[in-house]
Amino acid sequence: MIRQQLEELARIREPSARSELVRLLSAQYADKLEREPSEVERTLFSGLVLDVFDQLDHSVRLDIVVRLARTDRITSPLADRLAEESFDLSEPVLQHSPVISEEKLVEVARHRSDRHRLAIARRQNVPNRISDTLVARGGFQVINALLHNDGAAFNVRALLALLIQSNSDPRLLAALARRCAGDDLFREELRMIGEADCPLMPPELEKALDDPDRLRQIADRAVTDKREAEMEVDGETLSKHEVRIQIAAGELSFETILLTLIERQDMDAIIWLVARHLSLRESTVRDTFASQADGAVALLMKETGIRPKSYGAFLRFRCAWLGVGTSSVARDVYLFRTMRHPGSPRAFN
Repeated sequence: MIRQQLEELARIREPSARSELVRLLSAQYADKLEREPSEVERTLFSGLVLDVFDQLDHSVRLDIVVRLARTDRITSPLADRLAEESFDLSEPVLQHSPVISEEKLVEVARHRSDRHRLAIARRQNVPNRISDTLVARGGFQVINALLHNDGAAFNVRALLALLIQSNSDPRLLAALARRCAGDDLFREELRMIGEADCPLMPPELEKALDDPDRLRQIADRAVTDKREAEMEVDGETLSKHEVRIQIAAGELSFETILLTLIERQDMDAIIWLVARHLSLRESTVRDTFASQADGAVALLMKETGIRPKSYGAFLRFRCAWLGVGTSSVARDVYLFRTMRHPGSPRAFN
């Protein structure tokens, strides 16, 4: 059956058919193989995608990212091409792809935004060449994430640049101290720079390198690298960004994610999810949920398209969040059930 579909789509010349062909192929390639693909299979699949890439719908490009960004089932040229896309597509590739080329990462670090650099700074491993560019081009958030990343390596030039910046930025000084407190090799490299009478070494840090208590006191002032919390859905760990992509690509439903977050009792994430789904400000959703305007809450959640049973679960959690009783939940669910839908669901953006 699937072979017949693929053959029929391959005979159609319209771009929409090309998109559907690649979508079906990527689903089979990513999900149906009981073994790892061979190098020939990787090359053939990636080559096909690259050949028709400009004809693919945005949703199909999303589909490829969702299924394959974290894997080595695609080739470096395809990963590099995906890294050139808009941030919603490129972020998982920049942060997770094991096959993206070092040259592409350096290029992105040099010429794209700090959002792109931050994704690279959070990779599992960041070689010297890449960290050097991130330190040279990135703002504090990028450099702070890099120093929090145990898999990031630093050459002497990058260390000297960090020392220069830390003389005028107490947050960066604290981040350096934090890295020194948890990374003996990093601390030794800075000690060697200090022993060479380097005038760039901040005196406070130099004195603390041989004093663990003093080093920890400085490190306690460090700003945490606030990565988005990941969530487990159907046994798979996903970032918020990947949840957005999978909803947009039709892999997950909004309702499934909502129920997962209710089970986790994570109202902040629910507010984020509803705001993204309905194209609203998070502050607007939070204020609505925190208000006594139960009718406004019902209207808001009706627009998401969830079922009454799920709305009841949400209301019970909201009551706990507000610290109020649940006696009105049954009535509110009945009103929700009979309420007219305000319009078609909006696209998840």
